[in-house]
Amino acid sequence: MLLKVCGVTDVHELRRMSGFPVELAGLWHGVPGGRRELSLSRLVRLARCARQVAVEPVLVTLLDDPERLREVVAASGVRWVQLHGYPAPARVRRIRAALPDVTLVKVLHARGGQVVEEPLADAYRRAGADLFLFDSVADDGRIGSTGMPLDPTAPIRVLERTDLPFLLAGGLGHTGADRYDGLLRHRGFRGIDVDSALRGDDGSLRLRRVDAIRAAWRERRAAVECAP
Repeated sequence: MLLKVCGVTDVHELRRMSGFPVELAGLWHGVPGGRRELSLSRLVRLARCARQVAVEPVLVTLLDDPERLREVVAASGVRWVQLHGYPAPARVRRIRAALPDVTLVKVLHARGGQVVEEPLADAYRRAGADLFLFDSVADDGRIGSTGMPLDPTAPIRVLERTDLPFLLAGGLGHTGADRYDGLLRHRGFRGIDVDSALRGDDGSLRLRRVDAIRAAWRERRAAVECAP
């Protein structure tokens, strides 16, 4: 099971990750007004540091211009790109063509018990997405690291339409994994994306919480898989 820590902003955070079971680190760039937005130079530095400590850096972005994304990927060397926002499948196809060698993650946004992009899910697969990441939308429409719990029923209809593997995000922590039993037993489940549950009141990462979160989800998944 993959565990992604999103919104990393500091080299020291990445160096500390070497002591914890974290596979992916989300680095924000091209998220205007984002509280964890990185300049290109900082993205490059943090991506390099992540690789040094054997954590895969993931570009988390609202950018949808293929040429601009190609420049950012070339500069930073990231091999995973997570597309937030609502680009059309045709735009994702152009991004795929510009970035043939990256793992392309398309975020699908859940609101009011359903996934906003549900009708487009298979079109995103055909456009070249490698994984989906299901995340929740705040009541005011904000996306990304909102801390809003993901409705466990929302992804089901999408997963009936397409067979892409997926990650889960949206207010996930060390409790409540049992709400997602149906998704945990799905053959496409690959892991979880955590942000808010790892933050202290001051917004800094509390990486000591990683062990409890990972253990809770791995144990629940094992229990679900072993259930008759």
